[in-house]
Amino acid sequence: MKPITKDQLCGMWAALPLPWQENGSLDDEIYEGDIARCCASRVNGVYSGGTTGEFYAQDFALFSQVNRILVQTAHEHGTPVQAGCTALGTEEACQRVRFAREIGADIIQIALPFWLELDDEEVVEFFKAVATAAGDVPLVHYDTGRAKRRISPGLYQRLGREVPTLWGTKFGGADIHAVKQITLANPDLKVFVGEHILASATPMGATGSYSALVLLNPGWMMEYFEACRDRQWNHAFEVQDEIGRLFSTLGSLPTPGLQDSALDRLFGQLDNFLQCPIACKPPYRSGTVSDLEYLRNWTEKNLPHLLQKAVV
Repeated sequence: MKPITKDQLCGMWAALPLPWQENGSLDDEIYEGDIARCCASRVNGVYSGGTTGEFYAQDFALFSQVNRILVQTAHEHGTPVQAGCTALGTEEACQRVRFAREIGADIIQIALPFWLELDDEEVVEFFKAVATAAGDVPLVHYDTGRAKRRISPGLYQRLGREVPTLWGTKFGGADIHAVKQITLANPDLKVFVGEHILASATPMGATGSYSALVLLNPGWMMEYFEACRDRQWNHAFEVQDEIGRLFSTLGSLPTPGLQDSALDRLFGQLDNFLQCPIACKPPYRSGTVSDLEYLRNWTEKNLPHLLQKAVV
């Protein structure tokens, strides 16, 4: 594939959960099929790592297996790939970044090491090291509170000067004002937000979303992005409201306390778009068949159109 351009860093990029076999190993066949199905759904790209992809449950051998399959399969379909390379330390992060570069990942997505909170100088040195390991492969920062700190608009300005391959940020949260401050201070930075605020954040400069709801219905999500991009606000805010209603019911699932990876697997199974099983890696709680049936029944009653065109 041709190198990705900065203008192509936009739209809906699909998160991919990992299908585990009973012995805890990766089911390569199901994973390849799920990647291919996402690519065929005309999303702008696919990515590994993050919470959906359980980066924290992967040693280097498993990380290598996951990303080699992802890059090979996605590129066979002409779809760009972001490899999630987050790790607890700079050395391990750079090892992952170098591997992702070697296998042809189009973009590196990475959060800050998160065991201890980094100060500004440590943040800058970390990104310099990662950029050196990545070479000419661009970077996207996963700006999440789970890393114990966020990056301010001013620090993004400094990073833009010292690490010019930092192309974008995955903004975690729902603060529209914070999105606006980042984009005003960093007009060249590509800012991705959650699906639940994309319509509100697009006028503030947001350029897309890293999406687990693609796994529920990619056509619905792509139409949402296109409505935001084309300033078709009636439709855009209608979908944003639907997403809010869907998210509001997640707290009523039979299994309490489900977190991102468990919920994202339920989305993928809701209309059988993915074949990935619903079990995620311990110690985090997995959803159950009862959770899936509850969510499916709620969606059939309240948002039935989401279940009408998910399967590619």
